[in-house]
Amino acid sequence: MQLTKSIKFTSPFTAIKRPMLRSYSGFQSKQLLFLVLFFVFTFLAKIACCQETPDTAITFFVKYRTPVIYKPFPVSGRVIGTNLESIKSAEIVNICTGETTKADDNGIYHFQAAKGDTLAFLGGRYSPTVVGVRSPKDKFNVILIKRKAWNLPSGHSNSDYEKAKKEDEELYKILDKDAKEEGKWNY
Repeated sequence: MQLTKSIKFTSPFTAIKRPMLRSYSGFQSKQLLFLVLFFVFTFLAKIACCQETPDTAITFFVKYRTPVIYKPFPVSGRVIGTNLESIKSAEIVNICTGETTKADDNGIYHFQAAKGDTLAFLGGRYSPTVVGVRSPKDKFNVILIKRKAWNLPSGHSNSDYEKAKKEDEELYKILDKDAKEEGKWNY
């Protein structure tokens, strides 16, 4: 008695007809080789050009013909709070350079900054205030307030934010006017 059966295995790919490979003449294969080499070298040249670009700052190409020179000048001002009191522990940070300083007992500070720098004023329980430096003649007198726009709950609407921001700006204008009347900016 025979227990084994012979099974004929056929590949599923045997039924697929394979296209015939095209043969090229010697002249045609030289042309193809030339085209392939041309595209490879063109691609490699583009890659090499792209690797040189990140080494130079984009602002140099876009804005300046000569390198930018950082020219700091003295900046001073006073930092007061909502009740027009001097904030002794106020910290002033030049975000562009990372330099920091603290206000003295009268809330007055002196600092080095350049045109285009950004100063951040931080004071304990108050919301931070950010100011851009425009010219050496400007006095950066700042009133730190607890801003409603910064303390909105998550998921607030855009109209709530705009309303809170407008209230903050109105409060700041009123406090600035009061500070000028009381002579807080004269030091």
